[in-house]
Amino acid sequence: MKGYGQYCPIALGAEVFAERWTPIILRNLFVGCHRFGEILEGAPGMPRSVLSQRLRRLERDGVITRGQNGRVMEYRLTDCGLDLIQVCMALGTWGARWREVPPEYLDPYMALWMLSRMIQPASLPRRRIVVRFDLTDGSRPDRYWLVLARTGNEVCVQPPGFDDDGVVTVDTAWLVRWYSGSATLAQAQRAEGMAVTAPPWLVRELAGWGRLSPFADVRPAGRADARPAGQADARPAEDVTARQWIG
Repeated sequence: MKGYGQYCPIALGAEVFAERWTPIILRNLFVGCHRFGEILEGAPGMPRSVLSQRLRRLERDGVITRGQNGRVMEYRLTDCGLDLIQVCMALGTWGARWREVPPEYLDPYMALWMLSRMIQPASLPRRRIVVRFDLTDGSRPDRYWLVLARTGNEVCVQPPGFDDDGVVTVDTAWLVRWYSGSATLAQAQRAEGMAVTAPPWLVRELAGWGRLSPFADVRPAGRADARPAGQADARPAEDVTARQWIG
């Protein structure tokens, strides 16, 4: 990426941050993706060659470090990188408040993948939890399994070989609303957007998982809010920090 040739700190920071895919790579690193394949898994559509280029650039700029863990190469954020995560969080807050999600952006896999990254394995009440999600809107695939374990979480599109602890029947729009925190599990159930067949302990877990997004409490702005600054009383934006992210 060609630099701006300006001494302004915003321009200098944008030279590192404002490159296509870089914010997504930083987000994935922050939620615990340390290996090349893990980072790529959470960025559908990004070519492997682009990821390699971005990782080299971030390492050169001191945002990440690269090190061998056994036979596997791992990437981790430096203090510089963790500071940059605050920019990610601010951008996410702005996006949750001012941007509407186009229907074609709704992706059940990404919703469940992000959820799997936000649920801390150490917080699980059981050694392994398997939740099947049946999609009702014609999505393909139309069934996913969220497999949570003390050794790590994953999303499967084929039966994982373990018994289901519960089944959630939902369409993609309601799945995204629940995962993002814009609708609680109870609200989704009352609206008949989600049906849950599960024991009470798992229903409680599902209700909690729907509040894990660091942007769950960001209220979307209405059209009345989109006026020139100063024409109405300003409402302070919700303060979302990196410490609120489960990673």
